[in-house]
Amino acid sequence: MTESIGPRTALLTTGLAVLLAACSAADPPSTGGEPTVSATATVSATAETTLTEDPTPSPSSTATVEPTEAATGEPTAVPSIGAGEPGGFTVAPNPEADALFLDRDTCENLRDGYQLEFPEDWYTNTEVGRFPPCIWFAPGFYTVPDATQVPDEIAIELFRIDGARGYLGDPVSREEVVVGGQSAVRIEISGTADNQSEGTMYEYVIQLGPTLEEGPNLIARTDTDMGGDYELNKAVLDRIMATIEFIGSIQ
Repeated sequence: MTESIGPRTALLTTGLAVLLAACSAADPPSTGGEPTVSATATVSATAETTLTEDPTPSPSSTATVEPTEAATGEPTAVPSIGAGEPGGFTVAPNPEADALFLDRDTCENLRDGYQLEFPEDWYTNTEVGRFPPCIWFAPGFYTVPDATQVPDEIAIELFRIDGARGYLGDPVSREEVVVGGQSAVRIEISGTADNQSEGTMYEYVIQLGPTLEEGPNLIARTDTDMGGDYELNKAVLDRIMATIEFIGSIQ
């Protein structure tokens, strides 16, 4: 039986306490040989499209999110370029996502070596079962009735893979970018993790090892089968990636 204890506070599920709140850094997870998180988002490795490394990504600056004022006079958050920072990527305008990022919280995942900012009004997880903290993000409160499965309400997820990321669908768009100082690929592709013949998924594949083919890589993704609104999820994911920092040793 799953017991919820108020919104944005805590939940008890299968004997595990899980904080589901837009809070600052979660407690560090254990590092004792837990399996790499791939959850239900793993795409078949027998892919027709495989990401390859671009050895010379075009130079720009790292995207960050800073407050400004729109034509209406209302404060919004838009991407700006940090002078002197290598690499980066563009962030498409989305007023709803901009408004969400005016008030942010921070979480970290020590096992996979990153920290990031996400909207105060959204929810993330602490460590639960084999899953580390700061990997699931949703616009509404959710419970975890099964500590081995990704909850249905999750709109954005992050997980680490050891090798290359492959796809069966056709790319809608593909771009070489830099995320948190690391080479990465941002890709939108037909099909989802659960249905490779319908829907669309959007994700960042961030190189943490020598090459994208060798891995490890960090995947940050959403798709049309996940919770919330797909277009808003994409915009929120972009802004989360503009805040991510890698901590500790990642290679």
